[in-house]
Amino acid sequence: MTSAAPANLSLRSEDATEPAPVDTVLLDASGIVVRYAVKSSGVTSSVTAVDGVDLRIRKGETVGLVGESGCGKSTLGRALIGLRPLHAGSVRIDSVELPLASSRQMRSWRRRLQIIFQDPMSSLNPRLRVGTSVSEPVRSFGLRKGRMIAERVEELMAEVGLPNDTAARFPKEFSGGQRQRIAIARALAAEPDFVVCDEPVSALDVSVQAHVLALLERLKTEFGLTYLFISHDLAVVRRISDRVAVMYLGRIVEFADRDTLYENPRHPYTAALLSAAPIADPAVERTRKRIVLTGDLPSPSAIPEGCPFHTRCFRYEQLGRPDRCTAERPVLAEVGGSEVACHFPLDSSEQRAAPVVADRSM
Repeated sequence: MTSAAPANLSLRSEDATEPAPVDTVLLDASGIVVRYAVKSSGVTSSVTAVDGVDLRIRKGETVGLVGESGCGKSTLGRALIGLRPLHAGSVRIDSVELPLASSRQMRSWRRRLQIIFQDPMSSLNPRLRVGTSVSEPVRSFGLRKGRMIAERVEELMAEVGLPNDTAARFPKEFSGGQRQRIAIARALAAEPDFVVCDEPVSALDVSVQAHVLALLERLKTEFGLTYLFISHDLAVVRRISDRVAVMYLGRIVEFADRDTLYENPRHPYTAALLSAAPIADPAVERTRKRIVLTGDLPSPSAIPEGCPFHTRCFRYEQLGRPDRCTAERPVLAEVGGSEVACHFPLDSSEQRAAPVVADRSM
């Protein structure tokens, strides 16, 4: 019976080397809460999309953020850079607290905090030439003047591997991968410190994904950038991340170094996610077994009491449905090199003993 975490879930080349991240904290988020107003049958209520998240990101590292659709990943990413207002909590950059998203003081931080969206076509103005879009941050923040603006755009096009005539053309004239390179150039134009990469390669072909990921890694090293990399693709996250955070219903349930998390997941939800990831070898994929979660994902408007994951948790069932899981919300605590929000975290033997079903073709 295979472990919950596939050993070959990686896109890294064997000779890939990365400098160890600096221990200095760039971004320190504490108690982040974000809510959305929802109207139903004429009654307005609120849904909590991010529920008390703490997150510290070091300078020069890439933190991957994974979880099911609707868990709050993108909302958290936007909240960290001031694109979503906080209902509680704070975000500090270099130990200085960010102002509210709607305040005028936030403008002074915009240059340092940028985002790359999933769909570059929807984030680029189709009526503007590429050069105009990419030069906007340069002009807005006063980073260059006069002819130097056009020269800076040429430099940025070269940095992301696009030809010299790119600036004179419109977004519709490019492929999806090229448009994403343009979006990366526009983010880079502001000379930021911290970049949220919100599913930046999910809409691209696999071969194009590899080129864009290599570009992001090179730019990170060359310009000393720090990334929050949001994705559903666990192999992509393993390739690019130094540490990985797992999110469930608006809360981070596990946070660890990449290899620690992939090779020895401690939270039952993390183990289930990893076991669901496909393996490239068809023979292994047909015969391997995986953890299957029972029950539906709860609505964010009706999050279960206690541990939000207990309604789908095989560990909860194995242990005879302990009252603690339904009565007490777990908090992140150190367990074997990981931070885990679970009253009864897994060890290696328990991962292998998790309930499974045979291959998915049955």
